[in-house]
Amino acid sequence: MYLRTKRRIVVATLFFAIGASCPALAATAPVFPQASVQRDVTVQFGRGELVRLRSGGPMMTVSTVKGDQVKCVWTDDDGQPADATFPADVLQRF
Repeated sequence: MYLRTKRRIVVATLFFAIGASCPALAATAPVFPQASVQRDVTVQFGRGELVRLRSGGPMMTVSTVKGDQVKCVWTDDDGQPADATFPADVLQRF
């Protein structure tokens, strides 16, 4: 356990030392957002609008909107109705 912790400290020290001495490498280092940072997304959807998940999927119709939660309905591949509620920032208008 001591050796594993020591390796992590060495790797972290080298990472920061290299980044400090080479701005080009520091600029390509991944940046992790803080948990307390919230996105200010003010997306307004109206009942009856066509939307789709930003990641893809079927075209859906907005059923209801409560705050930043949007309930959508659609038909699946078998023609059966389905519904789900999504955060507004994962949807896009069509």
